[in-house]
Amino acid sequence: MNTPVKILALNRAEVSIIWEDNKPDNRTPRDLRLLCNCAFCVHEVSGQKLIEPDSIPEDIRVTDMELIGNYGVRITFSDGHNTGIYRFDSLWDTRTK
Repeated sequence: MNTPVKILALNRAEVSIIWEDNKPDNRTPRDLRLLCNCAFCVHEVSGQKLIEPDSIPEDIRVTDMELIGNYGVRITFSDGHNTGIYRFDSLWDTRTK
């Protein structure tokens, strides 16, 4: 499994994830917020997105992060949303190239 060695995110305009291959993966907090797959953001049965992209502010920020086991992080955003778990394998699969 690919695991980040460092994540720079709190109150930044850009989140930088440094992977084991030392290549940075830079994303906006808004991009990460739109990737959330919790039950509030994605229908549990159909997989349909429940959140409208226009409802996420462009200037949203990461205000807290918590390591979840050895496989992911829970991110708290400035809009108060914090129910998603971002699995490292999913972040790796959607990384910027």
